[in-house]
Amino acid sequence: MSDEHRRTTEPVPTIPVQVDLALARACEVLRKAERILLTSHRRPDGDGTGSMAGLASLLRARGKTAVIYSVDPIARRYKWLPLVHTTVNTISFDERFDCTVVVDCADIALLGDTLPPPEVCGTLITLDHHASGHPFGDIAVSDPTAAAVGVLVVRIAEREGWTLTPEAAVPLYVSLISDTGGFRHANTNAEALRCGSVLIQHGVVPSTIAASLEERPSPGKLRLLGAVLSTLELHCAGRAGVLSVTTDMVEGARASWEDIEGMVNWGRNVEGVQVGVLLTTAKGGGVRVSMRSRSDKVDVGKVCMTLGGGGHPGAGGCHMTDSLAATKDKVVKALEAAFNRQSRPVIDPTPSSSG
Repeated sequence: MSDEHRRTTEPVPTIPVQVDLALARACEVLRKAERILLTSHRRPDGDGTGSMAGLASLLRARGKTAVIYSVDPIARRYKWLPLVHTTVNTISFDERFDCTVVVDCADIALLGDTLPPPEVCGTLITLDHHASGHPFGDIAVSDPTAAAVGVLVVRIAEREGWTLTPEAAVPLYVSLISDTGGFRHANTNAEALRCGSVLIQHGVVPSTIAASLEERPSPGKLRLLGAVLSTLELHCAGRAGVLSVTTDMVEGARASWEDIEGMVNWGRNVEGVQVGVLLTTAKGGGVRVSMRSRSDKVDVGKVCMTLGGGGHPGAGGCHMTDSLAATKDKVVKALEAAFNRQSRPVIDPTPSSSG
């Protein structure tokens, strides 16, 4: 196949103009920067961790200093990723960076008090894809059509002509499959599949990644899972599966808070359920709410936005200051409203004519 034919047949993503302009500005800053700080929301997941590590690899290959920063420990299942072992959990106040890139963070509030002051951060760039987010930073690259932030990093690499090495491709692939559920979620679009193909061409072996991410739960996690499953409640005519986890349950199972990751999916996987919910009593007080949707009929990101959080159609979350019982009541009511909007018949306002 000729290069000309390949250029005309490869799928090209339709990127909103404002996103493309922001991406161009971000690339200009990254091109000139020598010292770059990379961070994500608290308790970074596969998308946050993978996109930080992937971008760090690309920047270091250009001879730049790229520091991965996370106050919270990286989850066990992602610690094998390239460069993750270099993550730091503190930043000195006398450090100076030319720019800071915050990935996969829909709202500055999700950083807590972890973001260093402006004189340390330099130019603040955000890379995000949450439709219900609140963009922030000096340069906000926010595109809900991107299935994961890893997609935005691939766009940067392609725009700048940076070579994708296996060291960069592997974490970016983990970013991609984490937020698409292994290309099963509704956000799996043509660009996501194209990026997956590009990353495979540059060293990713999908079966190896799958084996590395395979769950090998500790006894404590299994004990905790049993306790969490026993809390299952069905609401909204069986369309919402709600699970709960408390500090006493974690301690009683001799598990860790990290073991909670992914348990929200058990609520979604129940027969007839469209939305799974996990309510977690937060260590600092209040309740953390995680939602996962089985289909695109209910946008849980928008549901969580009504509760003070955000997300995207397939996944959302928020933090509420109420008790567990009060939080559950508010969450169920918000979901009932969403399901009612979904089932409400569309009335054609055009009057029909009778013969």
